[in-house]
Amino acid sequence: MREEQIVLFDSFCWDPANASLRRGKHEVFLTPKAFSMLRYLVEHAGQLVTKDDLWQAAWPGITVTDAALTVCMSEIRKALGDNAKTPRYVE
Repeated sequence: MREEQIVLFDSFCWDPANASLRRGKHEVFLTPKAFSMLRYLVEHAGQLVTKDDLWQAAWPGITVTDAALTVCMSEIRKALGDNAKTPRYVE
């Protein structure tokens, strides 16, 4: 089993072992599906990630609509204070 690493970026602390995202001293709430997607994005930072990749990360073996993916991505962007038009974290 591989050891899960805490990742620090800007003022965020992403801790996969404890399923938490913190901004400074404050916990940032993410639903489990959004956290699964964020986990995949963090683990594949700098790489091209497809919708299929994200579906498999958050909904393995389950068929969902594009809307489910969009909702989770919006949740991630909101939690990070990211903007789809001028992204800092998720492009």
